Amino acid sequence: MATDKTFLALLASLLVLAGCGGGDSNGDGGSTADCGSQYNPASNVLASFSSFDVNEPERLDYHMFRDVIAGVQPANDGDAYGQSVAEDVFSETAHFNGGSPSSGASAYTSVRNPLDLINLVIGEGTINNFNVGRRYISTCIDAGNAADYSNKASSTEDKPNRIVFSEDEGQKEVYYYPVLRWVYSPDEADKVIRVAQYRGSSDSWLDGAIAGAQFDSKTFSAIGFNNPELLTASFTASNNEERLSLQQDFIDLDRDEWIRSSSNTFDFADQTGVDCARVVLDYAEQTAEVFTSTCSLSGSDCDDPAKREAQYTRTQDYCGNFDDGTGNSYATQAVPERQ
Repeated sequence: MATDKTFLALLASLLVLAGCGGGDSNGDGGSTADCGSQYNPASNVLASFSSFDVNEPERLDYHMFRDVIAGVQPANDGDAYGQSVAEDVFSETAHFNGGSPSSGASAYTSVRNPLDLINLVIGEGTINNFNVGRRYISTCIDAGNAADYSNKASSTEDKPNRIVFSEDEGQKEVYYYPVLRWVYSPDEADKVIRVAQYRGSSDSWLDGAIAGAQFDSKTFSAIGFNNPELLTASFTASNNEERLSLQQDFIDLDRDEWIRSSSNTFDFADQTGVDCARVVLDYAEQTAEVFTSTCSLSGSDCDDPAKREAQYTRTQDYCGNFDDGTGNSYATQAVPERQ
């Protein structure tokens, strides 16, 4: 799909380009005359929270995997295979998003992870500088000018603005965000792209996480939650041996793709020895299609990262590359209001 390709290309560029810095970071978002690459309202954000746990029902409605967890539930309570898939998606996701309970349910009562937290903080408007950034983007949309908010871009390239969330209670974690960026490019796709990246500390199980979202510029708001058109997210953990990714399409295809992969093996949908599990949800058709694979290389080649990457994960032997229509499908429950 062309929209997907544009979004992914823009997202990739945002991860490597710092953009232009400068400007007054203490402004209120700037006037239309400020809109452009030479104005960047980002500043240091050092915020403290009583807890990183998200357990209020109204806030849980915004957790990233809400649609997926609801969407994989089988339409028929007697569907043993569908139930097994739903339970495993639920428990495997919980490792990365801090979902509780981690098994034996169909909805989380609490989540704890850096991507959901920063999305809530932005949507709830609790950080003034993020509010300034969104007002700036909104003002530039009205003016028809390109705009860029990026904490990574600053007047001193080797000292970007910091975003650090610290926790007062519980596990007393610290979340570091090396990148938070909004970009509006009227000449390219006339969309707003937001990228948020988390980097774990040396003693964190979660190495890193990143989420990119595309928003319609015509409906983009400087307050509240903006509904994405497209979203992609990935989590890496345990020295990059454990991985989880999500791609959501809220337009055209109306589908989600959930992928869990590992350098080790895990059990999934009553199958042992799996190193890749992929579930594609079609919300309009109310179906889930499931793909699994395990390393097909001989001998110890599966333990060689270079050979595994070149000869396995890039081929049709890997579940992330299987064609639609070749997996195991089952009917799913309706999800009437997607996030």
